[in-house]
Amino acid sequence: MHYAPWMRLVERYVGSLTCFFFTLIHRLRPTPRDKTVRKILVIELVEMGAAVMAYSSLRHIKDKIPDAEIHALCLASKKDSWEMLDLIGEGNVHVIDDSSLRGLFVSILAQTRELSRKKFDLIIDYELFLRISAIIAFLIRAKFRAGYFRYTMEGMYRGDFYDIRCNFNQNMHIAKNHLALTKSALGLNESYYNYAGRIKTSEIVVPSYTSGTRLKENVSARLKELGYKGEPLIVVAPTVGRALSVRDYPKDLYVAVVQKLIVAYPTHRIVLIGTQEHAEVCEYVNSRTGGQCLNMAGKTHTLRELVELFDMAELLISNDSGNPHFAAMVGLPTLAIFGPETPFLYGPLGKAVCLYEFFHTSPSITAYNHKNPPINEDPSLRSIAPDRVVAMAKTLLEGKAKYGTVNNEIPYIV
Repeated sequence: MHYAPWMRLVERYVGSLTCFFFTLIHRLRPTPRDKTVRKILVIELVEMGAAVMAYSSLRHIKDKIPDAEIHALCLASKKDSWEMLDLIGEGNVHVIDDSSLRGLFVSILAQTRELSRKKFDLIIDYELFLRISAIIAFLIRAKFRAGYFRYTMEGMYRGDFYDIRCNFNQNMHIAKNHLALTKSALGLNESYYNYAGRIKTSEIVVPSYTSGTRLKENVSARLKELGYKGEPLIVVAPTVGRALSVRDYPKDLYVAVVQKLIVAYPTHRIVLIGTQEHAEVCEYVNSRTGGQCLNMAGKTHTLRELVELFDMAELLISNDSGNPHFAAMVGLPTLAIFGPETPFLYGPLGKAVCLYEFFHTSPSITAYNHKNPPINEDPSLRSIAPDRVVAMAKTLLEGKAKYGTVNNEIPYIV
């Protein structure tokens, strides 16, 4: 969800007032006597790779409550990512229309009414201080609600109507944060400043993807239409898109990276990926590298088709986006370029190395500024030289990388 400035003002002031009003209502609500938890709704609206990051938490739910019925609520544009998870039953992914502002509000009202009829035992809100998700969680009828809570932090107000409240730890990976919140929620632990315990790295797992023969054939056919003849593939995702273009490694530097890869790996083919929105940037890179790439922007029609392409490749090079998280589902070695957000919080869970410069400007996008960067272009990204990107790509292709590290040196999930 990309906020225009006026939408941020509405979220900040109207959202805060609404959350305060809901807090007053919540204080009049008696504590439910029946503490049985079986039917659970998780809310994660915005992030494309959130389903992968939340998978360990869903696994924990199933481990503790084997007959748990798990539902998910997300934006319509994120539905495919949740439907790929094997822990959510068919028909249990519910969506909010984010195609227009009017559609958004109408859809919220319709979904909160429909989901309230399901009488959930527990709602877990995985959003980081987003007031709209808190409002939605309140509007859906449930015995208990759990979410991140600001405690003594200022400026992060979104009411006080979560029955189970968990501290958000900016210095811990998001998958561990979500698992801490989940453990607190399942224990119905109402103590101050949850979660008081260690989250082991061994508890963080990656969902696996089961390939579909027909889907792979469809993707192969489209590659062949572009001139693919069975060569090894290096996939490059050169843009995140307009909504978060601050995450983009500069496109002129991507041109230099691709040019060097073509020379270094003449028997490979470079595949450029993205949606139709990303086609312009992909064509820019392709045209300036002599049209030697296979430009698949807009040609993978579903997320599953994109993951099938990942399953065919030897390497992914991408900005910080959903792509590295989905590549993890098929074990594709990945080079993720970070700048305005920190890999120590959002680093991919799979076979990945993150390039990151420890600039004072990084991270500029955090939970504490509601993902509202103070700058339009991150200088730390431009400081990462193309030669360095290619050298790390070579390390990954040769199987010499230290996965789960920043710059092939520092572990980011500890």
